[in-house]
Amino acid sequence: MIYETKHFKPGEFILREGEVGKGFYILDDGELEVSRNEKVINEINLKGAMFGELSELLMTKRDASIRAKTDATVKFFDMGLQEFVEKNPRFAVKIIRNLGRRLCRMNAMTLRGNTRNDFLRSITSISDTQQESRVVRILVVEDKKMIIDQLKECVLQTEWEIEGAESAAEALQLCREHEYCAIAISSTLQGDESVNLRRKLKANPKTSMTPVIGLLVKGDDNALRIVSDCGFSNFIFKPIEKSAALNVLYKVLSLDASDQYFDVIENILCFIVPSKLTTSLIDEIKASYAARIRNTINDGIERLIIDVSKVKEIGEDSVELVGDLAEELEEFSNPFEIGFVSLSNDANMWKNLDGCEEAEIFETLEEAIAGLSN
Repeated sequence: MIYETKHFKPGEFILREGEVGKGFYILDDGELEVSRNEKVINEINLKGAMFGELSELLMTKRDASIRAKTDATVKFFDMGLQEFVEKNPRFAVKIIRNLGRRLCRMNAMTLRGNTRNDFLRSITSISDTQQESRVVRILVVEDKKMIIDQLKECVLQTEWEIEGAESAAEALQLCREHEYCAIAISSTLQGDESVNLRRKLKANPKTSMTPVIGLLVKGDDNALRIVSDCGFSNFIFKPIEKSAALNVLYKVLSLDASDQYFDVIENILCFIVPSKLTTSLIDEIKASYAARIRNTINDGIERLIIDVSKVKEIGEDSVELVGDLAEELEEFSNPFEIGFVSLSNDANMWKNLDGCEEAEIFETLEEAIAGLSN
């Protein structure tokens, strides 16, 4: 066996700040707290989450302590990352992405002089733990007010704020006065204004690590090539498509894109199945199931609505996504009263999923909420 399974009771340390890094861990069950200087700065609660690998890779001391918040089970790998990857090559990409995201956040915190907790609060909308957080502020540099308004509409259901600037000069002034979690720049600003603005933001220590998104007209390959060469983090294409734009924003902010598809309405957990599914989005949603269900049960919520009405064509991806949720519910002995929102002729097919045999079918989300509330 390449790992050792370890069990920890609440309050027990898994690793301590200042220890020399040796080996790394993967969370199998439970919730963990991350602390630095005896101050809690984060939580780890997703099954499969990896931690401890950075100090193992750099052969440095642990920069934070991690202890069990609840009864927890972890897998301990007492080997170097290189050896682990050689034996398990399919984990290589996951490890690289995990390290890359972490290093980017660490660099950003260093340049801005923030603690990790301050940084997370500054970019986080309503979390699963329902803690209060500061609003995400995004700057959009675009000389067409309609585009700015469309992006504002995209984030109406979040606590994010979008501010507009019609020129590079105005954008630079706003950046001197405020801090932004992301900056979107239109490729259609006059002359080389878009590229020059990107370079000035990169040269400024205050904004050098701020994610910059390109706003491009779909199909403009020349503009795409230019902004790609200038180091834009990602792109949002015009005409603005809400779900695609939100997915980009969640990604550049290092937030869980699955959050936008879950909500609690009148003490009912609602899951709105996305109309467009990508492999990365499916993986993020699936990865959130266990912790989301656990937190929902902890809050005393026992009703679930799965809204598939926005899915235009029921395909393998959507069925798999809902089926995996049903399987996850089975792991918790399925304590939920379930309702589906579906307009298709195949609405009753959802009741064939394990654990959903007694589910009710509704035509609208409002009807489902009213039906399960009775």
